[in-house]
Amino acid sequence: MDLNVGDLVQRFDTGEIRLPIMQRDYVWKPKKVVELLDSLYRGWPIGSFYVWQTTDDQASRKRAGGAIPARRMDGFYGFLLDGQQRLTSLSLSIRNESNGSLSERAFFDLENEKFYLGAMRKTLAKRIDANDPLIVSLSDLIPSSRDEEAGVFKRIEQIVVSLREQKKLGPGNRNEGLYRERLHKIAGLYKRKALCEEFPDEEEENAFQLFRRLNKGGTSLSAGDVEAARLASAATKKILEPMRAVAAERDMRSLGVNFIFLLRCLVTVHRGNCSFSKLPKSWAEDTGEIESSWRATERSLRAAVEFVRSEIGWTTRRWLPSANALIPVVYLLAKSGKTSLKGKDAALVRKYLLVSGLRGLFRSSTETTVNSYVNAVLKTKSDLSKSCKALFDRIPNNRLYKIRKDEVRNATNLYSSLMQVYFAYLYAIDAKSWPSGRSLRHILHEKLPVDPLAVHHIFPKKFMQDFDFPIERLNTASNYAILSQADNAELGDRDPFDVWRTLKTNQRECASQQLFFVGKDDLLRREAYEEFIDFRAEKIAEKLNEFLELGTT
Repeated sequence: MDLNVGDLVQRFDTGEIRLPIMQRDYVWKPKKVVELLDSLYRGWPIGSFYVWQTTDDQASRKRAGGAIPARRMDGFYGFLLDGQQRLTSLSLSIRNESNGSLSERAFFDLENEKFYLGAMRKTLAKRIDANDPLIVSLSDLIPSSRDEEAGVFKRIEQIVVSLREQKKLGPGNRNEGLYRERLHKIAGLYKRKALCEEFPDEEEENAFQLFRRLNKGGTSLSAGDVEAARLASAATKKILEPMRAVAAERDMRSLGVNFIFLLRCLVTVHRGNCSFSKLPKSWAEDTGEIESSWRATERSLRAAVEFVRSEIGWTTRRWLPSANALIPVVYLLAKSGKTSLKGKDAALVRKYLLVSGLRGLFRSSTETTVNSYVNAVLKTKSDLSKSCKALFDRIPNNRLYKIRKDEVRNATNLYSSLMQVYFAYLYAIDAKSWPSGRSLRHILHEKLPVDPLAVHHIFPKKFMQDFDFPIERLNTASNYAILSQADNAELGDRDPFDVWRTLKTNQRECASQQLFFVGKDDLLRREAYEEFIDFRAEKIAEKLNEFLELGTT
């Protein structure tokens, strides 16, 4: 079909081209968007668009930047199988201030001949706010409909006049011709011919197969992406939007629960096996069964998420060692029909999550590892207590050894698995942040938009660097404490011994929960650093071994 880029964008915006429900989310970063615009500007190819044309009424999914438009049937209508990222970017780029966000809208720097999205640089945002005529909004020059085309030349003249008045055309207005050329080039940006391939086919499975093949390029479809696309079949359309809604919830996103993870949980609950690689095409065709499995999955996932948040303190992906470790817990809850864990059952599941996280049991071979724990639960029928015990007992005995002092000293990452378990220990004993004395538990559940906790260097880097101390030796769990962001900022780079001397008795008690002493304050002197690190590494290992009951069997 003979279309230009602007035609495609307009048809996309009016709903003549829509997204099939099998499409993935819009994920392009600003850099990709400006590179696409730059390719158009240079006359480089931007690839083909593939549209599936069918007379059957298919379900559509919401596009980025707005709801599904009302459908218009005027001789061209179809579902976009390939080109979503590009077409969505092109559509969002030319929105104006009234219907687009600054972070999505595109601007052109006339002087440097470069494209930017409005929020890419603070200096650019300031220039936009100040109406700098050298920074041109694409919405001013690229019409969103044919009715607006007549006003483009007038707008170019207005920009040139503004440049002249603000003396931004160079000495003697020497850049006027150059800038006019660039403005007209931008105005014609979307008039480039678009390569649009039509795929007229009434078979939904054929459209799915083409979608899968087209998406083998660029960011390849994972096995999970493939099954997510197949889930768009007629049998399972009812549960797709509820699943996407759950994956979009704040508590889910903060723990790294995305749609593919949610799908893996559903497959596990439905089939007793998490594998995508051997799923039969018909696995979700029984509408009643798959809807029942989804309800059980949602209920059980919410219970598992609430458990790690309220019982362990892992509220963000930063603190959660592995989201995949939650899948057997979701299966366990769904199988038993329970929505909470209590007493010994809760203790066993907590211990399973802590030890598996500490030992990195879910770092690789996801399907094989998850299935081994799911199978352990599967064999216990529907007995919750036996399932919880089986889950923990599946951890190999050779992973239940005690934490050694050198393990603590060698844990250099601020959010290593050891630090994640250390935080769970602090959460369990209701440790306080100092000098404020506020409970880490209370701080954590204030529902702030960012992580309210910080990993604090007890011996600060800047302080020790002033004494030519090797910085890399300060990066150890032995030198890390977990405080509120506010307390971390207040302590800053101060001498830890001076800080200790200024603390009141109750503040020292709060600090001693992590420092493990009250009367050995000389350990906080700079010259005692190695002794302090050795002492604290031993104490952390001792406390965590007791907390996890490691080495007792």
